[in-house]
Amino acid sequence: MVSKIEPDRYANTGFAVKDTAPEINEMIFRKMMQRSEGERLVMGMDMQATARALIWASISKELSEKERREEFYQRFFGETCPW
Repeated sequence: MVSKIEPDRYANTGFAVKDTAPEINEMIFRKMMQRSEGERLVMGMDMQATARALIWASISKELSEKERREEFYQRFFGETCPW
């Protein structure tokens, strides 16, 4: 799932952080683009793994396995589980 970025917000950086000054966003973007494609990919995968771990940790263990998976799907993908 890919987030949508407002097209007119910091368009030169690709970031849409509302509480950060444009020059700081630009600096962060430049530093990120200095990393290799592989480094950026690994960073993204690490962030996804962290998000998944946080979601799983927040779901009650009292639910059945099926209910836990459905709750995870809802929270991670933002839509009702199709099964």
